[in-house]
Amino acid sequence: MSADQRPSGLLDVNAALAELGRLSYTDTSMDAMLQRIAELSKQVIPGVAEASVSLVANDKALTAAFTGRLALDLDESQYGRGYGPCLEAAVGEEVREITDAREETRWADYAEACVARGALSSVSVPVPVRAGIHGALNLYAVGPAAFDDAAKETARAFASYAAVAVHNVQLYESTRELAENLDAAMRTRAVIEQAKGVLMSQRRCDATEAFALLAGASQRSNRKLRDIAQAIVDGVSGGHGRGAGGSPPA
Repeated sequence: MSADQRPSGLLDVNAALAELGRLSYTDTSMDAMLQRIAELSKQVIPGVAEASVSLVANDKALTAAFTGRLALDLDESQYGRGYGPCLEAAVGEEVREITDAREETRWADYAEACVARGALSSVSVPVPVRAGIHGALNLYAVGPAAFDDAAKETARAFASYAAVAVHNVQLYESTRELAENLDAAMRTRAVIEQAKGVLMSQRRCDATEAFALLAGASQRSNRKLRDIAQAIVDGVSGGHGRGAGGSPPA
């Protein structure tokens, strides 16, 4: 696609890659680098509603960067199931694409979650790092068949920058430290799942509604979602059956 054919508001691919090339791997943290890669992929590739970067180490997955809640939720939906296109792209090191979630059969229940969230197509491109650490750049779109060959090729270019970012950080951080970060993320996710279970029991609601209650309480109180969840779990453990602030989220 030429510059004059690009949809209004999108950045030029070469300019975006040049920006990434100017970033110093010694002065920029891995998180900051991956976040910028996710942001630029959204700003450069037509059709991208939200983007994310997944990392997998020691059989544990984490979204290291994301541009919006849609990408994070769909990533974590796959982690919770233990399968999905982003995990297969990361570990299998092959591009995985959903052209229309309404017709997808490989990951049927995950595809249903995509449709429910309004994301009808996606592409996950592997981020090859090194043995023991895998990654994927995930692009989510609202409409079906959103990504053509040019879009996927551009995504591969961004994924290569993500791979270099992770690899360089690994020169300074051990695999053990990364695993500890992933363990902390898993513990956070476990607390949230426990709190959702409490709310599902108390409110007679499903998992999606329980998560919405937690998210709403987090936004209203300006507290982290994990803190809200921990308060609910602690309340039940204390025998009160109550959530943050003495009661479950309204």
